[in-house]
Amino acid sequence: MIDLKKIPSTPGVYIYKDKTGKIIYVGKAINLKKRVTQYFQRDDALGPKTKSLVSKIHSIQTKTVDSELQALVLEASLIKKHLPHYNSLLKDDRSYTYIVITKDKLPLVYSTHQSNLPEKAFSYGPFPDASAVKSLLKTLRRIFPYYSKKHHPTRKCLYCHLKLCPGPSPDPKDYKKTISYIKKILSGKFSLLQRQLKKEMQSASKVQAYESALIAKKQLDSLNYVVSGWKNLNLLFQSVNLPQDLQSSALHELYSVLKPYLPQLQTLNRLECFDISQLGHKHFVGSMSVSLNASLRTDQYRQFKIRSKQIPDDQYMIQEVVQRRLKHPEWGQPQLIIVDGGKPQVSAATNINTNIPIIGLAKREETIVIKIGYSWQEIKLPKNSNALRLLQLLRDEAHRFANKYRKKLQKIK
Repeated sequence: MIDLKKIPSTPGVYIYKDKTGKIIYVGKAINLKKRVTQYFQRDDALGPKTKSLVSKIHSIQTKTVDSELQALVLEASLIKKHLPHYNSLLKDDRSYTYIVITKDKLPLVYSTHQSNLPEKAFSYGPFPDASAVKSLLKTLRRIFPYYSKKHHPTRKCLYCHLKLCPGPSPDPKDYKKTISYIKKILSGKFSLLQRQLKKEMQSASKVQAYESALIAKKQLDSLNYVVSGWKNLNLLFQSVNLPQDLQSSALHELYSVLKPYLPQLQTLNRLECFDISQLGHKHFVGSMSVSLNASLRTDQYRQFKIRSKQIPDDQYMIQEVVQRRLKHPEWGQPQLIIVDGGKPQVSAATNINTNIPIIGLAKREETIVIKIGYSWQEIKLPKNSNALRLLQLLRDEAHRFANKYRKKLQKIK
């Protein structure tokens, strides 16, 4: 006789066994008692396959955990070990999801089905819940950035700016260490990894390698967060949407923020950002970065060598660069111009005779600056704002591109 009163009301994994003691089903739940009780409700509320399962349950074993991440990994490991008959039966023959880590020089991490598992790779699973795997991978990528596809571009991608990618040329040793962390998590070795990260943080601090110590601390804090409570996994990954998820929301948010102050703004498609780079009294240059529908268009970036002034004057140079750009309608028509800087830079740019809205992004507080007639409006968006991230990305790209051009001119001379 199964006593449901003894089932704990805590998160964890439940294991159904038949009269021979064989495991026939494994599942996870936020509240074990509530979930298990659902199987023993009225017969007419259950499907035929679930009825068949319930009729064979002779005993129930539970394993409690602290977080969704631990439950996901434990459930997958138990299914892999025992191959319960009803796990596959109740899934209606749909393939389970696996997480793959390749054996490349710079290993890839991605999810796939059993039919597509590569022969030479590490695989983890099976995971019954594909959406949970997607959440898990997003979370892992936030803590330990990894590659999911081969052939990274030679320049930083949008994933890099969102700190979800190790960049175009990571140190192979450091990257493989990151992959080893992910393997420990997928193998359920949470405590071991926590101890390892703590040790690395302390060792780096002792030799005054403070940057390395800070990285280890952030990783440890994030890991502690996702193993300290149920649903923390979901809460963490919700703020880490990948680029394709961010694009439309970033433009919509930016339009909603700016429209009350810029009535001439009708749509947002093409954004252009301008920056100046200079070294002492030589090599004054400007640059333009471009995004279309919130996607960077590096093929449309432009560089400008300052012609009219050879003394440091950011405002004057911004005005020159924007003015020269607007003489090229064949480049396309921007709906918004962004300049790197605050009131002085915006004031200089708005002296140009144009109907195109112009805003500034002041670095110190990451504040949007808008000139309205003879007055000013300053807008400070939340740090996790998609609109702010888009503006920062464009600003950083313009800065990078200007510096690259200045350094090129320095080498020539």
